[in-house]
Amino acid sequence: MTFDYDFKMRIGASRSVVFERLLRIEHLSRWFCGWCRIDPKVGGAFKFGGETCIILPEQRSWDTTIDEGEVLRRFAFTWPIRASKTRVSYELEDRDTGKALLRVRHLGVPFEDTTCGTVQDAWRMCLGNLKSISEGRTDSVRPDHSPLTGRELRLTALIEASPSKVFGAFAEAAQLDHWSTGGQPRGNAAVEPRPGGIFSFGWDEGPVRVTEWKPDQRIALQWSRRTSDLAIVFEFEEKASGTAIYFSIGEFTDKDPQDIVRQRGRWSELFVSLKNFLESGESGFSNSYDQQVREA
Repeated sequence: MTFDYDFKMRIGASRSVVFERLLRIEHLSRWFCGWCRIDPKVGGAFKFGGETCIILPEQRSWDTTIDEGEVLRRFAFTWPIRASKTRVSYELEDRDTGKALLRVRHLGVPFEDTTCGTVQDAWRMCLGNLKSISEGRTDSVRPDHSPLTGRELRLTALIEASPSKVFGAFAEAAQLDHWSTGGQPRGNAAVEPRPGGIFSFGWDEGPVRVTEWKPDQRIALQWSRRTSDLAIVFEFEEKASGTAIYFSIGEFTDKDPQDIVRQRGRWSELFVSLKNFLESGESGFSNSYDQQVREA
């Protein structure tokens, strides 16, 4: 069994700007990998590695080959993973004046999960960072493959917006519905801003209830799932460059060791989506989460 991934991303920058960020090493190291070497022509070698890759290299680096290209429009490369010849393609078209629509496909991937979470969430994280740097903003949370210890997950994200604006993205259902879906609202989000109230991201697994609500400062939730109850905390702190969100979720059980890894990838992707929403006005994806992966 293999998996095909298909992402469509709206970017507030021209095709030429986005195309450059797909190919130049100083940009690739901010959204796609830790380091790389690339010969940007058909038949050219594309080597990349580092701890922020979507999938950690099996050796020192991934050795791939560019097999298709058209300047400012598209390029693709063959990426051998576990003896499977997966293929990544990028296609760019004009969305509006000075804006681009990027389609990214990664076909034939031999697994769904990596050591940083799911392949889908890792790609969404990377593409969210590509959107941000293409629009002249900073990158954010990157794929993290470091071993997890204990039963609690902690993450930090910095967003260039005031605490009241960041908090508002949690307090208003319409805003929550946008960034928690990556830009494809489903109308399922709900917020009752009081202890005991319902807080819904629109997910299917278990109710989430508010246990603490301090405007512009702190939100605590209780997530009752089929497998376990998890305590979720968001703390907001004003910084010179915006607002830091300190996130924690626990306590995970030992029944599913991969659960905490998947949650790390999922929440990391959500914070990148939140950053894009607050800083640019949209998270960017133009196809829904459910449409982005299929079994092949």
